Amino acid sequence: MVAELNDGEENALAKLYDAYVEQMFDYAVSLSGEGKAAEALVHDVFIDAARRGPRLRDRERFRAWLYAAVRRRGMERNRARGLAWDWEIPGVGDLGGLSAEEAREMLEGALDRISLSDQDLLLLTFRYGIVAADLAAVLGVSPFKAAALAGQARARAENALEAQLRVQEKRCLRGRGDRASDLQGHRLGCSECRRRAVASLGVLLEAPPAPVPPLRLRHRVLHTGSDPELAGYRADISGKGGNLTPEGIPRQPDVPSPLGRRWLLAGSGMVATFVVALVASFLIGPNLGLPTLSWPPFWEETEKPVVTKPSMAVEPGGRPRFGDPPGPGATHLSTPSPPVQVEEELVFPEATEVDSPSPSGSAPPSETATPSPAPQHPEHPAAPEEGPPQDQDQQQDQDQQQPQQPSVLVAPELRIDTPLVEIGSDRTTQIRFQALGGPVTWKAVADSGKVTLDDSGGTLGAGQGFALKVRLPLSLIRLAGSAVVSIINVEDGSQTQVTVRWGLSVL
Repeated sequence: MVAELNDGEENALAKLYDAYVEQMFDYAVSLSGEGKAAEALVHDVFIDAARRGPRLRDRERFRAWLYAAVRRRGMERNRARGLAWDWEIPGVGDLGGLSAEEAREMLEGALDRISLSDQDLLLLTFRYGIVAADLAAVLGVSPFKAAALAGQARARAENALEAQLRVQEKRCLRGRGDRASDLQGHRLGCSECRRRAVASLGVLLEAPPAPVPPLRLRHRVLHTGSDPELAGYRADISGKGGNLTPEGIPRQPDVPSPLGRRWLLAGSGMVATFVVALVASFLIGPNLGLPTLSWPPFWEETEKPVVTKPSMAVEPGGRPRFGDPPGPGATHLSTPSPPVQVEEELVFPEATEVDSPSPSGSAPPSETATPSPAPQHPEHPAAPEEGPPQDQDQQQDQDQQQPQQPSVLVAPELRIDTPLVEIGSDRTTQIRFQALGGPVTWKAVADSGKVTLDDSGGTLGAGQGFALKVRLPLSLIRLAGSAVVSIINVEDGSQTQVTVRWGLSVL
């Protein structure tokens, strides 16, 4: 039949219909519970089989293909209801001594206690005899999985049938007026209860009468499958039949595909990893990577930049030397002034010279700078007391004869705007600094590989500023942490430490 459908034989669809319509119609009525709905379902299944049936790899499973197509369409329409039969039509099977009403009550009462999937498995195995490889093909699972599912469904159905028998026995017990505690003795002594207990699950499933498909259904199927003007309608019917498995059988709505199961496992693993990382970050706290004693968090305190400067030696003549180690006879001058004060003092010139006061104690009238006292050394005598006023010519002669006191030069420095910067969602931040008092050659070093610097060093002119960019590498989950970037003045070796911190983020 599959070969004839593939070759486009004229009577291929008619042969297929006559061979399988009774089984397909009975199965469709059991799933839908309505004759009209079953007719539409069977019509669509045969049209779909004529178009996509030849795609089946193992053509010996074509009967399983038809049952799978009916099951898919029937399960989609009948998810909220169970199996149903019309017991009014003639043709009730052998009931094993039970009446049709008793068999119906026992079967429907047992099926109501199990799921629709279990009901369908029982129907396929007991009523239509589909087992082993054919059942696996219908469900779209492995034969081992199909056998396991069928066994579990049968065990649950037998328990449900036993529960239904106990209900009927209690009803019979109450009708006779016996005590409820004598249920076991009643079962042994009551002939009607023993007769009902003999009925098996297979007998009950084969008992419902099989409906007869109407004659109009055959004409409708053959007309739809042969009319060239209905090609679009046939394509739409096949499209509603769902996807096919790799073996070419319609995929079932209640059976997940292997690819879907793999995605489900991978997605659940990613979600579990994210949850574990999130919980770990909250348990560790926001100061990840910092010493455990730094609590409360360091950013809640006011910090000042730490500037380390070498000592400045003063030559015997009074002129300081920068960068040289101090000798045994050198005098060290400490420079504890913060960067803000240096900026206010060193705004205009690169190096400021301050004249020391003259021995007479009077400054020239043209100078407005405030004189600073000269270093007190043993070889320098104290300034003489102020004498009587002299005329302008004598004052100029004395100024020319007096040797000029050496001036003190202030070294160029780097001023950092802030000792703490934060990295936001863009994974970048900036450290701004400025050269004061002259040109400065600088170098930047990070104490951790968690951050990267765009520049490692350079030279700034007097008053020139620079913004050093600090970046975090791209990562899926980044925990909170911090690092320290040291800005070093190469001229005098001083360095300023800037703390860089960031919070928890997810890509």
